[in-house]
Amino acid sequence: MVKFFSFSWLVAVLIGATTLMPDSGKEITLVAEVTGCGNTMHLYQFDGFGFNLVQSADIADKSFRFTLPESDPQFYYLGPTERKAVPIILGQEASVKVAGNCGQLRQLAFTDSPINDGYRELKDKMEAFNRQNSILIRSIQTTRVDQEKTDDLMTQLKSLDDERLGFLKQLEEENPLFGSIASLNTYLSFPHNGEAYDNELGYYAEEFFRFADFEKDIYSRIPWTYESFKGYATTLSSVGMEDDAHQLYIEKALNRIPEASATQKMAYAGVLAALKQKTHGNYVYFSDKFIETFQESDPEVTAQMKKELEDARSLMVGGTAPDFTQETPEGEMLTLSDLRGKVVLIDFWASWCGPCRKENPNVVRVYNQYKDKGFEILSVSLDNKKDRWLQAIEKDQLEWHHVSDLKGWSNEVAQTYDVHSIPQTILLDPEGKILARNLRGRSLEAKLAELFGQ
Repeated sequence: MVKFFSFSWLVAVLIGATTLMPDSGKEITLVAEVTGCGNTMHLYQFDGFGFNLVQSADIADKSFRFTLPESDPQFYYLGPTERKAVPIILGQEASVKVAGNCGQLRQLAFTDSPINDGYRELKDKMEAFNRQNSILIRSIQTTRVDQEKTDDLMTQLKSLDDERLGFLKQLEEENPLFGSIASLNTYLSFPHNGEAYDNELGYYAEEFFRFADFEKDIYSRIPWTYESFKGYATTLSSVGMEDDAHQLYIEKALNRIPEASATQKMAYAGVLAALKQKTHGNYVYFSDKFIETFQESDPEVTAQMKKELEDARSLMVGGTAPDFTQETPEGEMLTLSDLRGKVVLIDFWASWCGPCRKENPNVVRVYNQYKDKGFEILSVSLDNKKDRWLQAIEKDQLEWHHVSDLKGWSNEVAQTYDVHSIPQTILLDPEGKILARNLRGRSLEAKLAELFGQ
């Protein structure tokens, strides 16, 4: 028997809570008894591109007091700064009280706020669903030789799908706010729902937003719209999908949303955050689309986007790699543009990076294969101890160009190239234009074979 997570204790408070309300002239209050935050706390709202300050409150009688107009429930963020702010739902409950310590804001305790208590339980339930799903999928993958056990696990997976779907329908009837959040977090299993698709990637790409009705304005008011599109774009950017297919799927998802709406703006923000983080070539394409769509309604954000786009183009495939100069192990200065005329692999690594050291034999092999045909490597180390850097070069037999400023993660070249993880590679053509990013192992070998005709 399927057991649904019960929100019945919330229904009396929440029925109708997320239907649009006219301005009643009434006010609601938030009292935050939070220690260790200094003398001022702030309330923000998130629009996908940043946190907008709504109200500030100074401490009085050991608490911070905020007054807002009554409205349909809205997500706000409470904290001493944007970076430390945590979500809270306000708008309809006449008085909300929270207590806690600034060092543990995510553990704030609510007093008489069913909607915030319910939101926490909703998140717990969604996380439990995801854990159960992951356990079942892993178990199925490891027990394929035992058909009887596999059949039982598949039955459990189907029951979990049914429970998730029933849970979603219950929430949509009882509370549209929670229902909209659940709709963005309901992904049913491929084995039981992907019959029309050849593989799970296609199923995921087409069906991830299956249960979200973006015609409803409520999606413009929940940060889960941003998070869901960011997660979706991150996944599609991490599976080696061709750029054309990647662009097509994301565009189809964005086109499910009313054009130039606040919801679409939130979704674009999530997509662009993911693609920028992945330094994906389609970041430029979707940035241009965003600017075209929103430049009239939001000139401030699109102006900032244009500026960021100018900087980003040089880091994307097809852009000219920013030039740089750093010191070699011998104490001489080497400039990237000194290597023009050759195909150059910029390789970000460090002696302490296990995956980097594991990849080095592959890089040595392809270097030896193509170094006499016009291939060169320039390794940029994120080390901060010269002796360890030099020992790793010698031990791994890395007989090509090396530079570093020995500033670790603060390496100036890594900062310029927006490097946040290693190993990371950038392949340049003889004119210094970026041919590809993050090629390693067989993919690097295949690309070099293509370039050098082998």
